[in-house]
Amino acid sequence: MFIALCLLIFLPVYAYSGQIGKMAPSFHFVGSNGNAVTLEQFKGKVVFLAFWAPWCIPCKEELPELEKLYQMYGKDGFEVIAISIESSDKNIAAFLKKVPLSVHFLIDKKNEVSDAYRVSSLPTGFIIGRDGMIKFQHRGFDKESPAVYEKEVVELLKQY
Repeated sequence: MFIALCLLIFLPVYAYSGQIGKMAPSFHFVGSNGNAVTLEQFKGKVVFLAFWAPWCIPCKEELPELEKLYQMYGKDGFEVIAISIESSDKNIAAFLKKVPLSVHFLIDKKNEVSDAYRVSSLPTGFIIGRDGMIKFQHRGFDKESPAVYEKEVVELLKQY
């Protein structure tokens, strides 16, 4: 019983923290405009991969902050890819109508990408360096998050 309890508590933390320093799992989507989108397209850039859903309240707070970061640092090689685990195009469209954003939006209808990144809660974010390696991971969102994100993004943009 004790071992099962320890595994239940610590295994998710271990799985989550073990991704830093590893190559970001590749993905391939067909975007809403019909164009293919792959992670490899963004090699050489710093990428914030944000997993979200329209019903997730912290996600609704995080995405506008990521948009601000994108507006500040996009010209320097920073990209944001927001991957929704919500499969309803209607729900996503309704959200984007209320909160217009210019970052890349993709829908993970089969949860293949969220599974590859071991996403277990929302929002979950991964900051990927220019080399394609996962440099930082974040779960949740609070008032300190935007400053932390900016610090990490700026640090990575200065590399190379």
